[in-house]
Amino acid sequence: MKKVLIITYYWPPKGGVGVQRWLKLSKYLSKYNYQLIIYTPSNGVYPLEDTSLLDDISKDIVVIRRKIFEPQKIVSLLKNNHIKSDVLIKKSHNLLDRILIWLRSNIFIPDSRSCWISPSIKFLSNYLKDNPVDIIVSTGPPHSMHMIALSLRKKNNIKWIADFRDPWTGIEYFDKLPFLSWVKKKHHKLEKEVLVNSDLVLTVSPSWAKQFNNLGAKKTSILTNGYDSDDYKNLVNKIESTRFTIGHFGLYNELRNHTFFWDTINIISKKNLDFFNNLNFLFAGEIYSGFFSMIKKYKFEKKIIYHHHLNHDNSIKSMMQCDILLVTQGDTKSVDGRIPAKFFEYLGAKKPILAIGKKNSDLEKITLNISYAWFVDFNNKDLLYSTLLKIYELSNSDYEFNDDISRFSRQNQALQLIDLISDL
Repeated sequence: MKKVLIITYYWPPKGGVGVQRWLKLSKYLSKYNYQLIIYTPSNGVYPLEDTSLLDDISKDIVVIRRKIFEPQKIVSLLKNNHIKSDVLIKKSHNLLDRILIWLRSNIFIPDSRSCWISPSIKFLSNYLKDNPVDIIVSTGPPHSMHMIALSLRKKNNIKWIADFRDPWTGIEYFDKLPFLSWVKKKHHKLEKEVLVNSDLVLTVSPSWAKQFNNLGAKKTSILTNGYDSDDYKNLVNKIESTRFTIGHFGLYNELRNHTFFWDTINIISKKNLDFFNNLNFLFAGEIYSGFFSMIKKYKFEKKIIYHHHLNHDNSIKSMMQCDILLVTQGDTKSVDGRIPAKFFEYLGAKKPILAIGKKNSDLEKITLNISYAWFVDFNNKDLLYSTLLKIYELSNSDYEFNDDISRFSRQNQALQLIDLISDL
C-alpha cells in the first residue's frame, strides 16, 4: 500500500472548479489500495461553498486541516464583500483595488496564501517523522502549495509530483500585475526551483506541458481534467420541451464574452422566429458586472435564467437539461493550453458542446475526436451561424451520442496516475 500526501488549498466544503481534480482522483485512488493524507486549510477564504462534495470523500482518506492566515479576510472586511474569482484578471479603476492588487503582488510571494508556507513546513516535517509517506503531491495554484512541498522534498528526499492546474509565470494575468522588478525575478526563480526539483510535473494540457519543459522541468506528463461517471447516474436526460437552451457553467468573465457570439444569435433570431421563440439561456456561476446590460441590448433579458451558484450536483442536473453547453476561451497569453475543466463535465453529460476559442489550441484539438463537440474560432461568424443552426436542428431529433469518452473518466485517470507513480 502506497501512502500519498496531497497538499491542496481547495478541498470540500470549498466549492468550485479547483476542488474537483484531486477530490475525484482521491476518491478512486483510495479504491486502488492507496492510503491518502490530504493536507488543507481549515479556514481558507473562498467565495463558493459546496457541502454536497463532502459525500465524495472516502472514509479511508485522512484529512488534516490547519488554520491559515489570509490577507483576503482583511480585504473582505474593508470592502464588505467576497473576493471575486477574476480579481487579478479584470482591470480596475478603483484606487483601493489598485492598492490592494499592488500589495498582493509585491508583499505576498508567490501568492496570498504564502503565510501558510512556514507553519505548514514545520507541522508536516514533524508529522512525517511518525507518519512517513511514499509520495508528496502538491497542486497549484495557489503555488504556495508547491513551496511547502519543495521544502519537504529537500528535507526528506520523498518523491514529489508538482501538479499545475494553471501555469505560474505563464498565466494570462502574470505580466499585467504591478510587480517590482525583483519580485518578478523571484517568481521565475521559485517556479524554476519547483520544476527542477520535483520528480514529475503534472499538468492538464499538451501546450502547458511543453511550456514547463522549456522552463527546465525534469519530467512532465499530461493528465487532463475529467468527469466522474458516478455524477450522472440516475439523471434524467432533457425533459420533453420545445425550449432550446444554451447553458454556461462556471466563471464567465469579460475575457470569455465574445460579441460575435451574441451578434450571431441575434441575427438568427431575427431571421428565424421559431428559433427566437424557443431560445433560452441558463448561466450558472460568476459573471462580469456588465453582463446584464449587454444582454438587455440584445433584448434577451427575459430569456435568461441565472444562478449565482449551483452546487456540483445541481450543476450536473442542469447541464442535462441544456441543448448546447457553451465553453469559451479568452484570447490571452495562456490560451493555447487552456481546456476549461467544465469541458470534461460537459463531455460526461453527452450534450452538444459549442467551444469558442483559438485556432489550433488544445481545446480545438480535443474536440476533433468528439462527435458532439463543435469548435468555432474567434470571430468566425459564418461558422458559428451554421453550427448553431445545425445543433438547433439536431435538438429536434432523437439522435443519441455514443462516443467512447472513458479515457477522460476520473476512474481511468486514477489508473493513469498510478502508472505515473510507479515509474517515478
